[in-house]
Amino acid sequence: MARHRSTRITRWMLGASLGFVFVVYLLWALWAEEKVRVVSKTLERTDAGVVVSGEVYNAASAATSAKVEVSFFNSSGHKLAEEVVELDNLPVGASTTFHTQPKPLSDVQDYSIYINAGRNMYGN
Repeated sequence: MARHRSTRITRWMLGASLGFVFVVYLLWALWAEEKVRVVSKTLERTDAGVVVSGEVYNAASAATSAKVEVSFFNSSGHKLAEEVVELDNLPVGASTTFHTQPKPLSDVQDYSIYINAGRNMYGN
């Protein structure tokens, strides 16, 4: 019976180890695919309106262009507005700042940022 228990523990540890390695690989692959990354972001409320600003980093092997798509949401999760900031000729290995134009929205509670750097290796 002790041998059977030892075999079960060994199989469980092997399965858990393989699962852990797969998750680490998956996270690494997703991170490596992301060529332009947001490294900082801020939501500011000014007299002119709500502004999102931040910094993006170009991890690609060549200068590239990207669109920073910012969506503004209210407390119910409904999209209030969207703005696209186009960044051209992002230098390799460098960070570049961005900021949206002030939006006269009083009930913004959250926002999201999507980086559109063109098609990925899967054609999406």
